[in-house]
Amino acid sequence: MAWAAREGRPLRAVDIAQAYAAVPVLAPGFERAIYMAGVANVRNPRLVKSLKAALLALPNVTLREHCEISGFSREGGRITGVETAEGPIMADQVVLTAGAWSGDLLRPLGLDLPVEPVKGQMILFKGADDFLPSMVLAKGRYAIPRRDGHILVGSTLEHAGYDKTPTDDALASLKASAVELLPALADATPVGHWAGLRPGSPEGVPYIGQVPGHAGLWLNCGHYRNGLVLAPASCQLFADLLLGRAPIIDPAPYAPAGRLS
Repeated sequence: MAWAAREGRPLRAVDIAQAYAAVPVLAPGFERAIYMAGVANVRNPRLVKSLKAALLALPNVTLREHCEISGFSREGGRITGVETAEGPIMADQVVLTAGAWSGDLLRPLGLDLPVEPVKGQMILFKGADDFLPSMVLAKGRYAIPRRDGHILVGSTLEHAGYDKTPTDDALASLKASAVELLPALADATPVGHWAGLRPGSPEGVPYIGQVPGHAGLWLNCGHYRNGLVLAPASCQLFADLLLGRAPIIDPAPYAPAGRLS
């Protein structure tokens, strides 16, 4: 609450009775609640689909899919492109935005970028359209209603390398969390269960800026659990730095310099 007051954020404490009035299916026993106005959720597969369509509609964009990168092209101390299975692709500037794989791709340059995969599993229930009127978050887990009655419950935090296999242990843990938040889900069967990989970074602080000692190479990666919500601002900051404009915020906390070994 102190943070919200200091930053002018729309966050306020509400009487617990108000919380139960707003979300009647919420489990009993909660004593305090905070209301976060304006919080929304993004259907990321739909967002990526629309982003792809928007990019393909631009005359100066080429999208190469399933084109594996094996390393960087160098000329002196400058990065001049990337080596791929289809041959080299040359560029004035190269931007590494490879999510959980960013650290692996940077390693051949002798740089240690502490971005690693962190597995997250989620489950999906199907309920009545009006079952859950609001998102609820408690004890590190969340339940998010969709307009079609589906309810997303997540998520786990697992250091399991690049394994994206859903597990029975995570399923049981997520179901328990779902019932702890919304007891009416006790008799419901999940209709979906999947896993993804987050680009984990120290304290979740992304790397945005030029790689020291490697002119022509830039980073915009390591957003951990907040990639979608940080994307507009991080890309604006990155574009400002790349084009030599005044940055929208202080870039120092995100600069790769001093944070790579």
